[in-house]
Amino acid sequence: MLNLSGFLPSNKRIYYILKAKFTLIKMRITGCLILLVLSFNIDFFAQNLPNSQEYLKDSLKSRLKADSIHIFRFQKFRPYINLDQRNSFIRNAAINVNGVQLGVLIKEKHVIGLGGYAITSSSRQKVKTKTDKNIDANRQLDMKYLTFFYQYVAIDKRFFELDIQAEFGGGGFDIKLYDAQTNKLLFNRSSGLIVTGIGPLIAIKPFRWIGITGMAGYRFTFEKNTNLNFNGAYYSYGIWLDVRQIIRDSNYYLIKKRKYKKELEKLKCVS
Repeated sequence: MLNLSGFLPSNKRIYYILKAKFTLIKMRITGCLILLVLSFNIDFFAQNLPNSQEYLKDSLKSRLKADSIHIFRFQKFRPYINLDQRNSFIRNAAINVNGVQLGVLIKEKHVIGLGGYAITSSSRQKVKTKTDKNIDANRQLDMKYLTFFYQYVAIDKRFFELDIQAEFGGGGFDIKLYDAQTNKLLFNRSSGLIVTGIGPLIAIKPFRWIGITGMAGYRFTFEKNTNLNFNGAYYSYGIWLDVRQIIRDSNYYLIKKRKYKKELEKLKCVS
């Protein structure tokens, strides 16, 4: 092989040698700088990872707090449900009336709605009584009525509530009187019924969305026939449900808070 280096001038050979060495030094310096930058970035990311996780945790907490404020915000209107079981006496004979009240609570102070009632099957059975002529008889009664009611919330505490309720409505009844000895039909009448009442209602609320209610009142009817005298005191008890609170708690505890906990678990896995 022909060596041309001997034919190159000495200064050119020195130039090429110096150029090659400079290029090698430049490559080494560039490589060192790249390694230094990469090392700095890794250290910086490692140092700031806990801070970024804390930021994400704070962000999640802030979002959960905002959701909580929105879910449990004050509302002017909310639904009202009351399962009502009333007990009373008609001509010294006990009757039981089952009903339900559906309405709306306005500004946490006023309730307006409708109530539907019907006597129970046991109260439709024959019971001993006396006619207006003081004859021993067995009475068979069926009664249904619908009322419009207004309820004022006088006291509302966490575990206790006192309301004043007034109602007015109407319905129908069917009554039969049988001779106690011969079982002969003595009296039979079916007609309309107008009823009104007023009384206090007490609610005991061991939980925020369910409680027990008790009420006492007096029922007035507009009927002069002594056999149809449905006037009298009554008392009731039932179950109180706060539908709004059920929806709120379900939305917050079963949806929002579970989602929040899952996001926290993901952050723990990353760390």
